[in-house]
Amino acid sequence: MSKQPPPAQGHLTRPHQRTAAGGGGGMGNVAPLPGGPGRGPPSFPPLFMDAATPKLMVPSRSALAALLLVPLALWGVAVAVGIAHAEPLPEGTAKGSFEHPLSWFDRHVFRVWGPLLPLAPLLVRLAALRLRLPPSPRGSRPPLRPCPSLALQALCMYGAVIAVRLGLYLSHVAAQRHAGVFLVSDHLLLAASVVACFQAELVLCVSDVYKCEVLREADPGAGGVRQVAVVAALVCSMFALVFVCGDMYCTARWFHHPAESVGALAAGAVLFQAPVGLWLWRRAHRPPGRV
Repeated sequence: MSKQPPPAQGHLTRPHQRTAAGGGGGMGNVAPLPGGPGRGPPSFPPLFMDAATPKLMVPSRSALAALLLVPLALWGVAVAVGIAHAEPLPEGTAKGSFEHPLSWFDRHVFRVWGPLLPLAPLLVRLAALRLRLPPSPRGSRPPLRPCPSLALQALCMYGAVIAVRLGLYLSHVAAQRHAGVFLVSDHLLLAASVVACFQAELVLCVSDVYKCEVLREADPGAGGVRQVAVVAALVCSMFALVFVCGDMYCTARWFHHPAESVGALAAGAVLFQAPVGLWLWRRAHRPPGRV
C-alpha cells in the first residue's frame, strides 16, 4: 500500500465568531484546503469570505441596535432640551451677530461642509482598506483582505439624502417667499439628514474594524495600519456627531420657535433617520454569502 501524504500545515485559527445575522460558528482550528503548486488556492470559512466582500458585518445584534439607537438618542435629547429651554435672543441682537458656544462650528464647519461631512470617514475607510501594503518577505500576498463595507451603496445613499434635503430646502424657501409660511427649521432638517448619514458611517466603520479582526491571520496588515485608520475615522465621526448635536441644541434654543423645531425633528426622523436605520438593519441581517 502506498503511503498517504501528511496533512497540510499552517491552519488558520479563529475563535467562535457570530455576525448580526446569526452567522458564524465555532471555528477553532479551521483549516483551509492544502494549497501550493498544482493544488489550487486554499478555501476559507464563510465568515472569512464575507469579510473580504462589501457585506455589512457586526459582532452581534445588540451591537447593531446600540449603534443605530445611540446616535438617534443623542440627537433627540439635544434638540428636545433645546426646545425645552427655548428663549428669544437678547433685545436688540440680530441672528447674524449672536454668539453661542458653538458659533465657530456652525459658521465655519457645518454651514460650509454640512452635507459632505459624512463623506470624510467613508473616504478614510476606502483608503485604508484598499491600501496595498508592501509584500511579505516571502514575496507572497495575503489571499484575503477586508473589503470596505457597502462603500458604493453608502455613497449612493448619501447622494440621495443630499438630493432630498436640497429639494425640501428649495420648496421651503419658495413657501416662505410666496406665502410667508415657516413650517420647519431648515437648519435642523439639514442636521437631521447629516445625523442619519453619520449614523450609517458609525455602523459601517464598526463593520470594517470587525472585518479587520476576522481577517487578522489571513491579512498581516489588517490588524495594523488598516484597523488603526478605520478606528480613527470612527472616533472622528463620533466627535463630529456630538458637535452637530450640540450646535442644534443652540439652534433650537435661540433661533427657532419650538413648533418649527418639533416639525424639523419629526420630518427628519421620517424622511432620513428611519429609512437609513431600516436599510442598515436589513443589510446586516442578510444571510452569509449575500452582500
